[in-house]
Amino acid sequence: MIASVLGIGTELVDGQIVNKNAAWISEKLKALGLTTSLHLVVPDDRKLISESLDYCAKHSHLMFITGGLGPTSDDFTRELISEWTGLKLTWDENSWAHIKERLEPRGYVVKDIQRQQCYFPEGSRIIKNSEGTANAFYVEAKGKKLFVLPGPPREIEAVWKTEIAAWLDKSVEGLDPYITRHWDTIGMGESDVATLVEQALANVNVDKGYRVHLPYVEVKMSFFKSQEEKMRVHVERVTEALRGITVTRDQQDVPLMLSLALKRYQSVSVQDSSTGQFLLNRLMPVMRDFMTEKSWSFSSHAVDEDAQVRLTISTRDEHSVFVSVARGNKKHSDIITAPFKAMPMRERRAQYFAEMAMIFWLRHL
Repeated sequence: MIASVLGIGTELVDGQIVNKNAAWISEKLKALGLTTSLHLVVPDDRKLISESLDYCAKHSHLMFITGGLGPTSDDFTRELISEWTGLKLTWDENSWAHIKERLEPRGYVVKDIQRQQCYFPEGSRIIKNSEGTANAFYVEAKGKKLFVLPGPPREIEAVWKTEIAAWLDKSVEGLDPYITRHWDTIGMGESDVATLVEQALANVNVDKGYRVHLPYVEVKMSFFKSQEEKMRVHVERVTEALRGITVTRDQQDVPLMLSLALKRYQSVSVQDSSTGQFLLNRLMPVMRDFMTEKSWSFSSHAVDEDAQVRLTISTRDEHSVFVSVARGNKKHSDIITAPFKAMPMRERRAQYFAEMAMIFWLRHL
């Protein structure tokens, strides 16, 4: 089952909004072993949208269309889906009741313009949107399965939980899922990492991929679930070839793991005088999620000695830093040396120091 994701909205192609919906949907599909063949974004243009539906149908069996289900004149996705499927639009009284139930208790006057959100291609399965007024819907036509979703990410997540997740779980039963093994490596350039992998997989017919997301080079190896036992020896060869430089496997996230480890403590202080904003930018999003109602701070000058956990990273020289983690009277420290020596690689060294510091702290918490 191959999927495509079509995002509709002029704000997407103008660069006003980043299309995060496509990545979120593909991530959910990938976890089920499904493959996404393409992401496509088009403006609020009837001709382009129709052509895009044709293109997605040509390259996928399962189509996700996001955006254009609102009450305004530029929201005509449902009309075009009706035209494309050849199914006339029919009124759904329950959707009208849903709009009134959401708006009237908040003091909003429900207007006639919002009636257009209550029309769906004949035979559609309507999916209630608990986070917005525009219900989603599922329809089958031309041998394709279409999920037509609202645009806001929060609303997509809501309708996904309501029905789509369960539908997909049932639909993938009996399929041979396409799975990927991941290795995140650090301290070696992409071409050097690729050389190690190509040597380990010489004469092996398997999909390989590489992705640089500094300071990491990610290695990917993909195959069907039915081939897993056959591929086990090759996975082990890659693991061995990358042993000295592998940090995480299968998309583990170092800041997330560190933040989960820090959840046990009521107060955390981080002193970073070496990485600029790299460490802060990596840790802040997850610390904000997992350290609510607790005391935590970042400083470039001094650590809070009263904090339960004290994490520090400070410059030793251009190519190395001191790192330490202290809990009460217990303290662990070390020196981290970057493998990148050239002057123009100063920024990469800072990224490397930030990541390796988090790994050191995680090991000693």
